[in-house]
Amino acid sequence: MENNSVRFTPVLKAGIIAGFFGVGLNNLWSLLAAAFGATIPPAFAIAVTLSSLLPVIVASLIYFVLARFTAKGTLIFTVLGTGFLLFSFVPIFSTTQLPDGTAVDDTFPLLVAPMHVISGALALYGIPKWSR
Repeated sequence: MENNSVRFTPVLKAGIIAGFFGVGLNNLWSLLAAAFGATIPPAFAIAVTLSSLLPVIVASLIYFVLARFTAKGTLIFTVLGTGFLLFSFVPIFSTTQLPDGTAVDDTFPLLVAPMHVISGALALYGIPKWSR
């Protein structure tokens, strides 16, 4: 069943808005986490910015397809997104080094776990809400 009331541009705008909120909040969190004693890897702000923005924009595209072409697109998006958010915690607690070879310390979960929650919550709430 096709839902013609869901339009691409508002959904993409909602994803961009949610992504930029995530960028700001996650970069702010990295500053706060450093104050709490977390070790910040080199060039972390760039990684945070890209990792906060791009997945949320991709999520908005997935939301568009689900909302447009399924009867319960928002529900499916919420269930899949929540599952993906929970699954994203696996590498937080099992990673021993970053892709560039930098070893992570015991403060790594303190640094990145809240960032996953921030971006995930913004995507799950913001995309359906702000695309109306």
